[in-house]
Amino acid sequence: MKTICLIGGKLQGFEVTYLAKKAGYRTVLIDRNKDALINNFVDEFYCFDIIENYENLIDISKCVDAIIPLNENLSTINFLKYMKHELSCPLLFDFNAYFLSRDKKRSKEFFKKIGVPTPLDKPLDPPFFVKPSCESSSVGTAIIYDIRELDRLGNDMIIEEYVPGDVISLEVVGDGVNFTVARETKVHIDDTNDCNMITPYKNHPYFRDITYDLAKNLKLKGIMDVEAIINEDGLKVIEIDSRFPSQTPIVVFHSSGINLLELLFQAITETVTEIKKAPEMSYCILEHLMDKNGQVVSIGEQLLSHGSNYNEYYTSKGIEIFECCSKERMFTLITWGHDVSEAENNRKEGIEIIEKRCKSLQEKKNGTSNT
Repeated sequence: MKTICLIGGKLQGFEVTYLAKKAGYRTVLIDRNKDALINNFVDEFYCFDIIENYENLIDISKCVDAIIPLNENLSTINFLKYMKHELSCPLLFDFNAYFLSRDKKRSKEFFKKIGVPTPLDKPLDPPFFVKPSCESSSVGTAIIYDIRELDRLGNDMIIEEYVPGDVISLEVVGDGVNFTVARETKVHIDDTNDCNMITPYKNHPYFRDITYDLAKNLKLKGIMDVEAIINEDGLKVIEIDSRFPSQTPIVVFHSSGINLLELLFQAITETVTEIKKAPEMSYCILEHLMDKNGQVVSIGEQLLSHGSNYNEYYTSKGIEIFECCSKERMFTLITWGHDVSEAENNRKEGIEIIEKRCKSLQEKKNGTSNT
């Protein structure tokens, strides 16, 4: 049985642990936060700072098959790059690709260099889409409709044309020479520009070709996800992130059977084989929900990432529910079926289970308060 060591216990850590369980791997988590989101979901948990206690990390590396960084703390990433040769197992991470993808200005220059279509920089007229040059996910992003608001932005902000349409994502795994593109997914965005749901997306050969070319030009030895916006005018790539993503790999797994963690381990230790078109085995829906004053409402991933005590609450054929017991009770609902209809029926059942759970807890709380 393989054992994977995770450095970072938030949503990326949940994703890897989930896929590790599906693959039959053991997981060991290192996080300096004793209340890390997934501390009770992994097989072993060690609470320490790897920079201050690097000897502990070296000792753990002797007992695991691989280590995977799952946080975006720059000091931590730089430290791992510096000391990777002292570890007794491989790091499932491409540092060169990560540092390019982390800098959105550099990555846009890279897109232009190899002919990848992207949103127009610094358009003359609103609406504008603005984002920090070195943040991941939706952190710091905004749509601006008044040109006067641009004067308030810092110099590190990227200003692009706002492109409406579906946000789609695609992962690619490489061994430095060979590259395999996984399964297209759709990223559903809420009113705060945060992701609250993931579903499969139809096969898109052009997007697959772009993703493959990006990995090939980077000589990717690791995993990277590519995000694009698609509408009636075509497709434009908005960003790349060369680190293990959250949310999309679970949908990739249930809809195609592709386990991206297994592919990544294979890429670093052996080689990978190209997938021309991902199999479409089933339909999967992943979403985040919260109990808000007795109502179950949709929430974005950023809110969930700050929770704790994240663990499996319910599982049955086609339904998995994970519960986060923080200040607010939050849930991740994963449902799947052989087609959209079956997945939606399972989703309806899953929401009913969550509603009953929230109602029961509220009644218990009220009963306690009245005694």
